[in-house]
Amino acid sequence: MDDLILKRISSLISRHSGIHIRDQDYSSLAEKVWRRAKSLRLTSLADYHTYLLKELENGLGSLVSPTAGAVPASEWQELYSILTVNESYFFRDSNQFRLLSERLLPDIISRKQAAAGPGARPSLRIWSAGCSTGEELYSIAIALDELNFPWDQWDTLLMGTDISKAAVDSARLGLYGSWSFRQTPADLQQKYFYAHHQVHQICDRLRQRVTFQNGNLLSDLSPASGLGHIDLIVCRNVFIYLDSQAIGQIIQKFHRALGLQGYLLTGHTELYGQDTSQFTTLSFPESVVYQKQPGLKPAPPQPAQAATIPSLEQRFAKRKACGMPETGTDSERVSVPESPSALKAKNPQTGPRSRAAPFQTQAQDLEKALQEAEALLDQEAYTGAIRRAEAILKAHPRCDAARKIAARAYANTGHHEQAKHLCLQVIRRHPLSLEMHYLLAQIAEDQNDLDGAKAHLRKIIYLDASFVRAYLDLASIYEREKQIEKTQKMRGHALMLLAKLPPDARLDHYSDTTVAQWQSHLNSKVASAES
Repeated sequence: MDDLILKRISSLISRHSGIHIRDQDYSSLAEKVWRRAKSLRLTSLADYHTYLLKELENGLGSLVSPTAGAVPASEWQELYSILTVNESYFFRDSNQFRLLSERLLPDIISRKQAAAGPGARPSLRIWSAGCSTGEELYSIAIALDELNFPWDQWDTLLMGTDISKAAVDSARLGLYGSWSFRQTPADLQQKYFYAHHQVHQICDRLRQRVTFQNGNLLSDLSPASGLGHIDLIVCRNVFIYLDSQAIGQIIQKFHRALGLQGYLLTGHTELYGQDTSQFTTLSFPESVVYQKQPGLKPAPPQPAQAATIPSLEQRFAKRKACGMPETGTDSERVSVPESPSALKAKNPQTGPRSRAAPFQTQAQDLEKALQEAEALLDQEAYTGAIRRAEAILKAHPRCDAARKIAARAYANTGHHEQAKHLCLQVIRRHPLSLEMHYLLAQIAEDQNDLDGAKAHLRKIIYLDASFVRAYLDLASIYEREKQIEKTQKMRGHALMLLAKLPPDARLDHYSDTTVAQWQSHLNSKVASAES
């Protein structure tokens, strides 16, 4: 009986918000809705289902309240606060923020300034849709401030909305622990945040420039209503939780909310398979962007002059190997040293190399090419790294080092199937390759396949019980699933392993987070869970 009612609740959630509950997530859903039912002193899931329906019938399904705290939270608000994942951090996806800072925001500012005319106050309207706990919108405010944006001379609206009331309440406070700054340059953290007890608070100057409200992307009105057209909508890592029909409806809503030439920036690959024909699709090295533009396709905005718009490019920390897509530029296309046979095929009159040391020369060429491909990967020039690695593989088909580089680069550009194919090719020849098993785990988690990610991570621990990152990632997944006991167990294992490492060491060269920072973060998490 409960299974049937649970499916009805799941269907109701989907119709109300578009959130898709997968079959493997039903046990977690059951635990969460039972928790809410008991808090209302209801004795069955059928009663809870009826309670949700009555709230909709009584007009309490809308999540938007005109004044924060003016009315008690509806049950729908309480439910979404425990259903949704509120994991974010500042400057998430550094390449997309570089695109915002160097191209999109300067283009919007220049265009709106020109449209306003001399002496008039231009307007700037930005909507962070699915803003979580506010890091994304505050990051945009910081990026604008770093562009020397004249706040007092413009009418600005920086609006963040989220379906979770708890997330919105947290965003309004603007208080963040150290973990939210894991990709934030130290100088920016010092400039825009100040210590507040054991956490950091966004400076009042920027805090007063943003506003947050509870909102349902599927069923509520957009914040554009009555406020004019939106110049930029940022909606990242939201659509992965929604069903296809809901995504299509929200895309239409975004299109209506945008002003002409307004931009929509989403997570990489999130709109693949969706009808985006009403937008002009702009393809930048860093990301695909959708623009509301009738008629002919416009040319992408040109990079801002370095003399007037300071770049943030060098100030964002490196992402982990399986971050969301960040691609390189055409200037990074560098040819790979070709094998003698390839040179001879291009020029039949060119004789073979000297017999003195042909194998040694080829090995040196290969080593140099691999070093250059790895350097491109470290520089986040993923397109260049892919081209270089594929050229190496053409000349050296059994070079698994090149496959590893290509796999990591493909993962970072959102081409998960190509990345997985290369990982599996390496694993077939090297079954103990922890690097490729870990990349498969990261890809699975990125695709919201938590069961698949857990399976890969457990395999890694079986192969190497000292692989700290596997315990850290499992703890993160179990926390998302509200499996508190397993979360604490994984954190305990990680802390024991971290204690054996130098405090200033880094677990890998993809992250600047030190062992000491990991220990501080985990200890605070453990203490919080035990209190």
